Amino acid sequence: MLRLKNRLKLSLLVTCIAWLFCVGFLFGPVESYAQPALASLEQDRRTARVQATYLTHLVNFTYWKEEHLPKQGDSPKLVVLGDENRGFVESLRFLVRQRALKISDQLVELHHFENGQDAEAEEMLSGGCQVVFILGNSSFSPAKVRSLTTHAVIFGEGSKFVTEMGGDVSFIVSRNRVKLVVSEKYFRRTSPKLSSKLANLKSVVEIHPSRKNES
Repeated sequence: MLRLKNRLKLSLLVTCIAWLFCVGFLFGPVESYAQPALASLEQDRRTARVQATYLTHLVNFTYWKEEHLPKQGDSPKLVVLGDENRGFVESLRFLVRQRALKISDQLVELHHFENGQDAEAEEMLSGGCQVVFILGNSSFSPAKVRSLTTHAVIFGEGSKFVTEMGGDVSFIVSRNRVKLVVSEKYFRRTSPKLSSKLANLKSVVEIHPSRKNES
């Protein structure tokens, strides 16, 4: 019964995220009558809201082994690294709180470290994190994050974040629509592992083969 309940929950999540990918008003271009500067700003903020929404959904699609989770009594950590002014952190904070985002039935804690807070960020990462989002202007790289915490899903922006830098997931914008580039390793490893059901959303999810020197 529990297994059936989990399958139904996962199917519902897949349906919800597929719907989000398809709804045009979330991703559609800003109306032509808007002033160019305002239109660009609004599009950036809209993209940031969509990215925050996708991130929370992907957390729900991810499985961590027990040994990759915090000790009992501690909260799983979602860490954002770098400066931003598009409202991404604000939107993410709202969604984490509104949806009572959980990992393994434990409420998630969101921490944002701006540039210049590298020491504090490294201390947090060294203590163990489950999700890390590296903004484009951050001095951190996927390799540096993995040297500090080995069991986090690492998000970023731009296809090279996955194809060249070794991140797990990156957001790209194509024709005013947000899409995902996902490392194949994120599906194959045992923890943290992304549900294979997401691979079915081929129109919006690009899976990048793992590099040969990765295990």
